[in-house]
Amino acid sequence: MGLPARLRSLLTLGLSDLVSDSNARMEAIDARLEKIESDIAGLKSLVRTRDDRAQKKLRAGFSSLLNMISILPQLDIDGVLPPFPHTGFEITGEEAVFLFQLIRRHRPKIIMELGGGTSTVLFAAALRANGTGRLISVEHDEAHAKRTAQLLEQADLSRWVEPVTAPLTERRVGDRVFSWYALDPFLRDLKDKIDLLFVDGPPGKMQLLSRYPALPVMAPHLSSRAIVFVDDGGREDEMQMIELWRELEDVSFEAEPLDFLPHAPVLLTMAGAEARVPELRLAHEERDERADPVVASASRNI
Repeated sequence: MGLPARLRSLLTLGLSDLVSDSNARMEAIDARLEKIESDIAGLKSLVRTRDDRAQKKLRAGFSSLLNMISILPQLDIDGVLPPFPHTGFEITGEEAVFLFQLIRRHRPKIIMELGGGTSTVLFAAALRANGTGRLISVEHDEAHAKRTAQLLEQADLSRWVEPVTAPLTERRVGDRVFSWYALDPFLRDLKDKIDLLFVDGPPGKMQLLSRYPALPVMAPHLSSRAIVFVDDGGREDEMQMIELWRELEDVSFEAEPLDFLPHAPVLLTMAGAEARVPELRLAHEERDERADPVVASASRNI
């Protein structure tokens, strides 16, 4: 005996609703599974990326350390070394070696650095190794200047440094206004010419072209053999800054990008191509030798 038509209809509808509801839940489960699979793939990619970054940082850290080890005996610092990391704001071990050897060979009588810290200790140690010279260290942050002074004192390097704390004030250069070091009173009394200008301040995050005033303001105080080291030369601000410097009247220079160093600094030789410093010539020779040892060896013997 068959079921009444009405009961069959109700059962069919109920079964249909049950099947439809099950299908909807399965679709929702499938969507969640797809989302989980996508998230897992993203996490795997992120882990791989972070692992690559970690390896690059580790390799860079070893490079910085090995370079510092190579000049430790010459630094002759009996105390705590300041940090020479491979990233961040401080100069790296590779830059430290280049700058130390640059000072040893160029033998500047006066160095001025715009922005002190690790570089201050390095420059003072290089001057002490030369047995002559003076470092003028300009810093706007009093707390940072105090920390640097402590590093110099514990390394017995204070006598090689003339610290200048110069707050940042409004400075007009051409048609632009910058927040820059209040150095006018100091510069008026500066009798000696500067042989090496290290440009690493004020902080770039403060304003566009933050370090632009360095050359327009300091050019009259540079010696005929002066060189200018621009840190962070790979940044857009510094690249634009150097191009704008080329437009300055009565200022001419040869710019040499130091792409083989971290931070991609740029070295300006104010006296022209004939005054290229030995470090650059040696760096180019080493790079040429890696490319073609026979040609490089022949060029050195010419």
